[in-house]
Amino acid sequence: MRNSSSPLCPSIWQQNTTTAPPEGTTHTCFTSAPQNTASIRGPPCTLTTASSGGGKDSPGGSISVDDARNVYAPKPPAEGWLAMDDEFGGQGRPKRSPIPPSKAGALNVETLVVADRKMVEKHGRENVTTYVLTVMNMVSSLFKDGTIGTDINIVVVSLILLEEDPLGLSINHHADQSLNSFCQWQSGLIGNNGKRHDHAVLLTGLDICSWKNEPCDTLGFAPISGMCSRHRSCTINEDTGLGLAFTIAHESGHNFGMIHDGEGNPCRKAEGNIMSPTLAGNNGVFSWSACSRQYLRRFLSTAQASCLADEPKQIGLYKYPERLPGQLYDADTQCKWQFGSRAKLCNLDFVKDICKSLWCHRAGHRCETKFMPAAEGTSCGLDMWCRRGHCVKFGDGGPRAVHGQWSTWSMWSDCSRSCGGGVMHRERHCNSPRPQYNGKFCVGAGRLHQLCNTRPCPPNGVSFRAQQCAEYNSKPFRGWFYKWKPYTKVEVEDICKLYCIAEDFDFFFAMSSKVKDGTSCSEHGRGVCIDGLCEPVGCDQVLGSRATLDACGICKGDNSTCKFIQGQYLQQHRANVFSREKTLSPGLFTEYYPIVTIPAAARSIHVREMETSTSYLAVRSPKGKYHLTGDWTVDWPGKFWFAGTVFDYQRSIGQPESLYALGPTNETLVFEILLQGTNPGVTWEYALPMDEKKPSYTWGVIRSECSASCAGGRISTKAVCLQDQHTQVSASLCDPRTKPAITSPLCNTQPCPAHWTTGKWGPCSQSCGGGQQTRPVRCLRKVTYQREEVAPHSICPVSAPAEVQTCNAVPCPPQWDSGPWSRCSKTCGRGLRRRAVSCRAGDGEGDAAMVPDNRCDVRHRPEEQETCVVRRCPKNERLQWVVTPWGECSTSCGTGSQKRELRCAEKGPQGEYTEFPVRRCRNLPKPVLELQQSCSREACPKFGGGPDQSSNAVPLGWYTSPWMTRCFVVLQVSSPVWIISAGVTWFPSTACATTSSTGNSVASPAPTRLGSQAHNRARADIMDQDEQNKSRRLEAGNWELETQTGFGWTTQGGG
Repeated sequence: MRNSSSPLCPSIWQQNTTTAPPEGTTHTCFTSAPQNTASIRGPPCTLTTASSGGGKDSPGGSISVDDARNVYAPKPPAEGWLAMDDEFGGQGRPKRSPIPPSKAGALNVETLVVADRKMVEKHGRENVTTYVLTVMNMVSSLFKDGTIGTDINIVVVSLILLEEDPLGLSINHHADQSLNSFCQWQSGLIGNNGKRHDHAVLLTGLDICSWKNEPCDTLGFAPISGMCSRHRSCTINEDTGLGLAFTIAHESGHNFGMIHDGEGNPCRKAEGNIMSPTLAGNNGVFSWSACSRQYLRRFLSTAQASCLADEPKQIGLYKYPERLPGQLYDADTQCKWQFGSRAKLCNLDFVKDICKSLWCHRAGHRCETKFMPAAEGTSCGLDMWCRRGHCVKFGDGGPRAVHGQWSTWSMWSDCSRSCGGGVMHRERHCNSPRPQYNGKFCVGAGRLHQLCNTRPCPPNGVSFRAQQCAEYNSKPFRGWFYKWKPYTKVEVEDICKLYCIAEDFDFFFAMSSKVKDGTSCSEHGRGVCIDGLCEPVGCDQVLGSRATLDACGICKGDNSTCKFIQGQYLQQHRANVFSREKTLSPGLFTEYYPIVTIPAAARSIHVREMETSTSYLAVRSPKGKYHLTGDWTVDWPGKFWFAGTVFDYQRSIGQPESLYALGPTNETLVFEILLQGTNPGVTWEYALPMDEKKPSYTWGVIRSECSASCAGGRISTKAVCLQDQHTQVSASLCDPRTKPAITSPLCNTQPCPAHWTTGKWGPCSQSCGGGQQTRPVRCLRKVTYQREEVAPHSICPVSAPAEVQTCNAVPCPPQWDSGPWSRCSKTCGRGLRRRAVSCRAGDGEGDAAMVPDNRCDVRHRPEEQETCVVRRCPKNERLQWVVTPWGECSTSCGTGSQKRELRCAEKGPQGEYTEFPVRRCRNLPKPVLELQQSCSREACPKFGGGPDQSSNAVPLGWYTSPWMTRCFVVLQVSSPVWIISAGVTWFPSTACATTSSTGNSVASPAPTRLGSQAHNRARADIMDQDEQNKSRRLEAGNWELETQTGFGWTTQGGG
């Protein structure tokens, strides 16, 4: 007889304490610090302490502990853990069915929380309750995370604070011993309402260790798959601050049947996975891996998980705090819990976002981290807090939750069997997108199975389960080779494990934790094993179907074709012969008496005693061959195969015997009673088909509902095989050649109702003091499955989302305010200008009031004065523009012009001016003045006659050039020709109008005719005296002095 055991698999979850490495670098792990702490002065180190049971194919199921620093020899757990009563079949909770699908997503773990004496002393009795409930609130949030795939509520129904160890409970540094004691102690606790909790959590202030002395890195310890068990639904957890929540979630995960990621499963030991062997966040976020979801799904499919389906009776007794953990306990407090009473938040510039890793420092200047994020709600800056691993503005919930969406289905896999009913599957993944930031996991199944190759295998062939056992014939088992064959006399929950018994030996072993998909759950049942679980198969050969045969073997029938035959056997018999050979009990005569003969093809056979007795039921053939309890030999209760069907023979203590077979039988059977003493009475019943009619199989079409209510859905159609036009059966029973075509017509093609859609909020117009931000708001409606169009606002709901909202309403801190600059103190050159500077703060109404200067940051105070330059000053500031007096009129008679000049000069101290080159005054603004004007003289005289009229006259005359105006005299040396005497003689300008060389008054020079020789000589002399001014000419036959500008004096000559 096999002894069932429930071994404990220890879970040692070590805390990873290290310093963040520089990005892009790798380091070799080593340990030097006794507390496994590395600072920024040394290289980082990842220390791992992990534990796992044997692999799924490991025969021994050995227990090992693995550590990055040491490798420990396997040590079996305490003896008490290896053999415990199965309380599910005892007097505790009655055995219940697995959680029905309708309850999935609404599970409640009624939790008892116990804080030991060290824990109470550490936090103080007046504070420990709030602290514990804060931690459990964080645990609840982790089990609410979408990546777990199921909605699980962690409900605290009882909280016990220990001031000393109660009788029967011993807590010390040895985690395994303490957990063993705690699990036994809590198993006897009953709530005030007479109801037991589902799960017990022990919180300890001790440094617990597993199989070694303290100090060590063990954080928790828990049995695998112990949830709901009276003696094994318990964990022990070391208090490390708010990170305790992740330890509790991890250890409770073990209680749900989860194994460490990366240990016997395909999941990686990734940071941020709650079931990773080491405790470290992934950018401040923790989640459950795909392996954890799979383990949880397996556990919830067992009867053991049924305790989670009921509603808690004490909700509200222990209410979780409404404020976030980081609001209750700031970053400095969290550092003290992690690194000691002298630790506080590290404020060095290199430290990254504390919402991803909390960095602390203690004595000295070392900053260190355990790669644990600051708790939700921790302040991470001015008006900022941590939410979901991000530092966001206070009041913001952090990144918006991303709900998971399924990917498309994969192709169907190959069939697991070539005959006899195999299984194939297809998968989809919740990664389009993955759930993030507490988003919900995808709803529905991620894997679908269906039967395949259902045709029967050849008769007398080796069963699929036997083939799997035979694969181990060539593998040594504990040093020896055996021939293995299936062993199926196991508990119902183990039917899909591969148990094999050694041929010719009396021992069996679980060779694998699960048989191959498609293996029949039992030799004569319809269910098949899939992924280690027995899945039902209906009589219609559809996986998961609950369809059953009626009493006459009609799938989904209503017994309308059945003929039921029933009766009772009440006859009593007197003993007339005493024979010791035919006696089962002393003093009682025993004999076989026939009860009823049941023909072949009978179904739903029930034969049972009416009362408990000392007699036994027996079955034989009409020819006298016994199938059950023959020749005065009583068979043990169990399942017996004969007459083409399985008979279930039951004989429980204190209960009447019964015999049941589903049928149909293939031979006539005689049912008897091996009577001892008084006949208790026997009832019998069976069914026969009225008129056996061969069923007909035809194709039918099932139409689904429209896949969408608007914007164009599709109606999917499916061809199904119908028995007798009304019962759906396996498609293999219908003729594939007549199978109808599958169509997907469109439906509900009208547009969907319009709806509002919003974009992201734009930046705030103010960083403080109240600003505004806007976002786009559009009215859309879906017109096809893949297309939306913009619709008029009038057809959208009346209440549209806001397009503008206030933001950054917090008052601005005091800031410096500066007034306008004054005028420069100098009009040229370097001067100074000044302005008023004051410290002002907003009063909440948009105005800024002046406050003391010490409220503003002195380092950023604006300057009150600065140098200024309006313009460059000249090198000599006494230089200035001066204007000369008007010059003489350009003519001696008639109308002419006169000029004046602007000159650069320096005014001396006595008022005198010194002239400088004009370029010295180029930086001074020129005055706007007229430098030329017209002038008038007396009318010019009229001349007549020739030279003989003015003989011996010595006339004076004007000579005008663009540069000067001068007076000259021409002397007559012979008649009748005028010549120049000894060149031209210059006189003061007044002489030309008043006197001649003889002292007589003259008005103007007399016209004189010169000969060509005298003319040329006079012209040359005049040109020499006028500094060789160019472009003047003296025309022969008359006087003409002409300048380039057209000025000159002309005398009219004769000839």
